[in-house]
Amino acid sequence: MSSLNLQRNSEVFFSTVDLVNGALNTAMTPSNTWKLEVLAGFAVTASAATQDITSMESGTSPDRSQQRFNTAINPVDWNLQTYIRPTGAITPAAANGSAAGTTVSGNAKPLADWFMWQSLVSNTKVVSATSAEQSVWTTGGKLNTINTAAVTGAASTRSNFPSATENHLYFVLDNVVYQVSNATVNQATVDAGIDSIATTTWTGQGTTLQELTGAARSNAIAVFGGINNAGALVADSVTAANLAAPGAYHPYNQMNVAAAVTTNAYIKNRLSAIQLTHNLSGTVSTYTFPVTALTFDYTNNITYLTPEELATLNAPIGQFVGTRAVTGSATMYLRNDTNESSQFMRNIMADSRTTSAQYATANLFIGGTTGSNVTFSLPAVQFEFPQLAVDDIISMSVNFVAQEPNASKGGGGEVSIVAVK
Repeated sequence: MSSLNLQRNSEVFFSTVDLVNGALNTAMTPSNTWKLEVLAGFAVTASAATQDITSMESGTSPDRSQQRFNTAINPVDWNLQTYIRPTGAITPAAANGSAAGTTVSGNAKPLADWFMWQSLVSNTKVVSATSAEQSVWTTGGKLNTINTAAVTGAASTRSNFPSATENHLYFVLDNVVYQVSNATVNQATVDAGIDSIATTTWTGQGTTLQELTGAARSNAIAVFGGINNAGALVADSVTAANLAAPGAYHPYNQMNVAAAVTTNAYIKNRLSAIQLTHNLSGTVSTYTFPVTALTFDYTNNITYLTPEELATLNAPIGQFVGTRAVTGSATMYLRNDTNESSQFMRNIMADSRTTSAQYATANLFIGGTTGSNVTFSLPAVQFEFPQLAVDDIISMSVNFVAQEPNASKGGGGEVSIVAVK
């Protein structure tokens, strides 16, 4: 009897290397292939659009038949959740340096899933055509959603792009391996519930979902580990210290920083806070609150194009991005004092302007302002009216939408992300 495949033994990898179309395992290195330490509940699904043809006739013996056609392959949907883990790699520099905050490749990579964030917000692929790693994170571990020129150790980036960068996701479901080809990152949702560790939920699509068999599966198992085609157990080939190792990948929980392999940190949400500013009648008020819940969401609204030819099982031929949506929410206790939540609610509700985004900001301190943390800074936000929730302790929640500052209309600028270990 064949064995069952268990979620507990499953792994997920992100790569620019396409094994389905014949790439060798030696093409994978820690500079183009990364492991994602996912939480339980990840999913990958493929489906088809269908059309039912039915007939309706009168008479004593009518044709009552029905035919169903698969008309198109829908884009593959995938989602997974990872912990936000700062690495300490916050300083762009020349390759092979060993100064504090630097990596062997010279790129700033302040989060374990830095490549996911870059694929979400930038037009710059994480690996160039010549297999050189290229991060757009800048000095201090910062990622901006604005056009930025290249500097030493940091590639140029543009946030207003027509289509998302495409890579490949590998779902090693115990002993069965699937590849999501041309995978795009559509959405990231950060959850900072105070009783948990900070996480990001990633969602996206791809053009095809294919099981790796034969030589392609052998190449995958040689890198990721598992039971090979001959039934033998193969250890994974990860080499954290050597970022040029062939047939290896970069682990999620470690980073080579200042010429030493270190363990990436977790972020404790209990220390999180939010800072809001709002200018009402020429007076800027700053509010810094401890929170009971905090979320941040960045969405590309990607749409796939699929032909509609008759007598053909059509497949997606490409994608383009829609309106970028950057939103957030915070929940806090209702407190009555100067620069407390009651005053914030009063001032927002007293603001008669149809838009006040250019006079308001929000800084989300996930994990606080000291120790391991990540900060999402929104330079222009439109606040909704805060809402009260009556419970044992009365609380207040507010939703907000990030917008571009006046100076950069059409140029991005909705958010900057800074990660510190």
